[in-house]
Amino acid sequence: MFEEYGYNPEIIERYLHMFGTSETEKLLKANSEPLKKAIRVNTLRTDIKTCCSRLEHKGFRLSRVNWCNEGFFVDLTSASLGATTEHLLGYYYIQDATSMAPAIELSPSEKDYVLDMTAAPGGKTTHLAQLMKNKGIIVASDHDPEKMKALRNNIQRCGVTNTILLNIKAQELVELGVKFDKVLLDAPCTCEGTFSKNTERKKTLVLDEFKKYSDIQRELIGIAKEVLKPGGVLLYSTCSLAPEENELQVEYAVEKLGFEVLNLKNQFASKGFTKFFDEQHPKYLEKCGRFFPHRHNTQGFFMAKLKKA
Repeated sequence: MFEEYGYNPEIIERYLHMFGTSETEKLLKANSEPLKKAIRVNTLRTDIKTCCSRLEHKGFRLSRVNWCNEGFFVDLTSASLGATTEHLLGYYYIQDATSMAPAIELSPSEKDYVLDMTAAPGGKTTHLAQLMKNKGIIVASDHDPEKMKALRNNIQRCGVTNTILLNIKAQELVELGVKFDKVLLDAPCTCEGTFSKNTERKKTLVLDEFKKYSDIQRELIGIAKEVLKPGGVLLYSTCSLAPEENELQVEYAVEKLGFEVLNLKNQFASKGFTKFFDEQHPKYLEKCGRFFPHRHNTQGFFMAKLKKA
């Protein structure tokens, strides 16, 4: 069944177990369609009206992203989004619509010390800086030197001045001795939610990877706890549909690390799963948010807001 979609059969079996036949078919069809492009207007460089007017004058057609005031789907393009004068000037950042949600949910103030744990290439870092109006302090870390180049370029292009870049491993963050008000962890994952733009991945993803990445994510959540102040907030997100990378990580954070799950402000995301693979899980997981390709016309995405005791 569904062989024409070209998936690893083990992944199809998971979907049938999670969603049932009808919804699995809708998901596979949605993943076969190109992902709708989106941009976030960078108010550190311009204002929404000016940026949109310039792009519409060039033949772009835009529609609002419901959960981000500065976010727009690009319904029609007249040129490459990365080649316009406006992009080079830092007037906007090319960013998937779901990836605009975490910074908004974290809601940093202009006085906060904020850590972006896996910051490259900089979409969420520049969004945090924009929300903070270039005030407060952001530490943006990533261990990959090549990715750091992209992060540095985007920071400069977008006019970000309140951010310190650190090319270090996440484990070294604890050694800094700095405590943060808020942490954003867009965790490394299987990228299971990105099949619409990463079509080869649906063939190569294997079941063992869910365990591999969940171990990494669990370690990073532990590090986030270490560097957060008491009462600090962690925004955890992935671009995966897998409960092992999502709800089970939140359950670990609550039951083993003492975090509290907070309600999300986003009214457009679906609730987190409380039952999967024939097992019931805590009701507080409903407070998490999920985006699905077949329900939201976006990439698959998960997020949870966690408060340290």
